[in-house]
Order: sequence, then C-alpha cells, then structure tokens
Amino acid sequence: MVQANSNVTKLLGEARNGDEEAYNLVYGLVYDDLKKIARNRLFEFKRGETIDTTSLVHESYLKLLNSNNKDWKDRAHFYAVASRAMRFVLVDYIRSKHAQKRGDGISFSTLNDELPGAEQRIEEFISLNDALERLLEWNERLGKLVEYRFIAGMTYEEISEVTGLSEPTLKRDWARARSWLYSTMRDRENSA
Repeated sequence: MVQANSNVTKLLGEARNGDEEAYNLVYGLVYDDLKKIARNRLFEFKRGETIDTTSLVHESYLKLLNSNNKDWKDRAHFYAVASRAMRFVLVDYIRSKHAQKRGDGISFSTLNDELPGAEQRIEEFISLNDALERLLEWNERLGKLVEYRFIAGMTYEEISEVTGLSEPTLKRDWARARSWLYSTMRDRENSA
C-alpha cells in the first residue's frame, strides 16, 4: 500500500509537469479507491435513484482531467479533489433528474409509485450540498474538512497530510462544521 501511495504521488508530479501518460497511469492505480468513495457516496440512495458507481467515477475523472487546476500535491490531496468532483457530478445529476421528473419547474400533481423515502433522501442531499456551499463561502477550511471527511471518507490522519493541520484541530473543526451545517439545514427546513 505504501508503495502504491508513493507511485501515485510520483505520477501526479509527472502529470503536473505535462506527462499525459502519467494521468492514465494514476487512473489505473486509483480506480478501485475512487469506486469505493463513489460507492460510499451512493450508499444512502436506492438503486435507480442516482447515477451508478462506475459512471460517477468516470464522469468525475473526466471533470478532473478537464480542470484547469491539476496541482495535486499527493495521493490524499488527489482523493480530496476527486471526491469534490464526485459531489459536483452527483448534485448535477440529481438536480437534472429531479427537474425532468418535476417538469423542469412546471408544477403539477400526479400519483406515482415512488417510495416515500426516495424523494426525501434526494431533498436532504441537495439541502446538505447547498449548506456545504454556504459553509465553504463562510469558512473555507471548515467546508473543505466536511468534503474530506463526509464526501471523501478520509481519516483525520489523511486530512492532516493534505491540510497541514493537527488532528486535534481537525476534530474541533469537525464539531464546529457539523454544528454549523445542522443549524443551517434546520433553519432552512423551518423556513420552508
């Protein structure tokens, strides 16, 4: 595992210097890990509610390749950025699917055979995403921590590598971020 981590970091450095083949090699080395991150993100949704794991990984990787900022420092930083790309792909997909289902803003009532929890999970995910975007605007460090912990499933040790912050600081920040998100989502729910 340590050898694979150092290979990814080395290849990311080569890719930063313009080696296109290095990107392809990175993809091969991180593919299984990206699928695991995607599977964790999709776990809360029922099959058919969202994009499938493989498509999420592929779309996210394409988003990364087309990005102007490819300055990934190491494996942990790459996974953090990849998980953020997954969040964007998933949110775009859910919003698009939700808009199609709802007539793209046209309001009408129909009977449907969806499970009652499906719509709620999608709404909660969109609400969490909106709150996370506001948190990133208010306090970027806390917002990125949520992305690393919740979206990417990274450990405090891995996040410490990426951010340079100590684990006790990250744990305090995590408590602050969770509290802020909970409060923001509760306020939004109460005002709706």
